[in-house]
Amino acid sequence: MSSLYLHLGRQLAQLLGAKLQDASAEALRDLARAYDPSATDARINAEVFLLHKYLLVQACVGAFPESEAEQVVAGFFAALNERADGLEFGSERQVAMEQMWRLRAGEFDRPFAKDREQFLDETSGALHWKHTIDQFCQNIRQLERPPDIWSGTGGPSHQASRSVTDILDKMLHAVGELNRLNFSKPA
Repeated sequence: MSSLYLHLGRQLAQLLGAKLQDASAEALRDLARAYDPSATDARINAEVFLLHKYLLVQACVGAFPESEAEQVVAGFFAALNERADGLEFGSERQVAMEQMWRLRAGEFDRPFAKDREQFLDETSGALHWKHTIDQFCQNIRQLERPPDIWSGTGGPSHQASRSVTDILDKMLHAVGELNRLNFSKPA
């Protein structure tokens, strides 16, 4: 892997870390607590991390040229692995984390794609990312009879919907700037 992609990956890892401290991440934590009051902070934080990681990868795919996106994402994963190495996780833990990432990414692909279509369709309602947020809640805990998280008008799911839009906007802006700085040819 070239140093450019690893450098970009490190910048993306920093961006992810910053976004995990934003109000949008807290909105998802609040939703998770409302959805499943028995969920531990460790479980909630892990799922918030995985959703944010997924959103950042989607932002990279959307912002970088197709010819560069795969290598940029690989640099991002390499940078995350560097950070994980600093935590001295054993190889079993690393493999388990990679398996969980692949599982979550696969689970989010269809709901996110459907939500993205609705988001881009100007005629759809004000609430976005419903399928993605429903999947996030199911990842916290599979409930036989999940609560209707979308009832009412100002609950945690509505705030989470707005927060996902906000975080995607911020990620796309930041990743677009990285793309401009590294891959745009001067006119």
